[in-house]
Amino acid sequence: MPAAIDKDLKKEILKLPTGEKDKLLLRLIAKDKDLVERLHFVLIEGETTTEERRHELKEKIAQTANGHYTHPDGWMLKALRSLTSAITHHVKITKDKYGEVELNLYLLTAFFNVQPSQFAHLNHHNQNSCTFVAKKAESILKKLQKIDPDYYIEFETDVNQALDFIHSYGPVFYARQIGLPKEWKP
Repeated sequence: MPAAIDKDLKKEILKLPTGEKDKLLLRLIAKDKDLVERLHFVLIEGETTTEERRHELKEKIAQTANGHYTHPDGWMLKALRSLTSAITHHVKITKDKYGEVELNLYLLTAFFNVQPSQFAHLNHHNQNSCTFVAKKAESILKKLQKIDPDYYIEFETDVNQALDFIHSYGPVFYARQIGLPKEWKP
């Protein structure tokens, strides 16, 4: 947690000449990679590249889902977590709440469609992946509540397909534990 600036120091900083304040500000900003990327997105890109960034992330998800995974709790789980981090980073930079739901849902459906055998039955090779999938679905449902209800129609089919998959295959055990619904009705 950043240290608080006391009132006296704040007053003295505000009295500094503009050029000196600008140099200090630039030095501080340069230390935070995410802040630099956020400022670039807002100031240089004009927040117009959200769709492009979302599309690039979808391509990365599709490419990763097509990988060859022998054990779901190994490289596949690592890939799922890495992609989740990439989605979180995208949202942190772009503040794209719609994209957060869309990309997380796409992540699940991409792996379900390409790697269905990895989730077919719950066993010791996929229990962590099945837990991850159930919790990710729960997270998506919570995020859906935070976006404009006008978008619900766009997600209804994919959400219900994902829930159907989860309740028909290995993740069902964990889905029941966390109370994941079998169907989402907006």
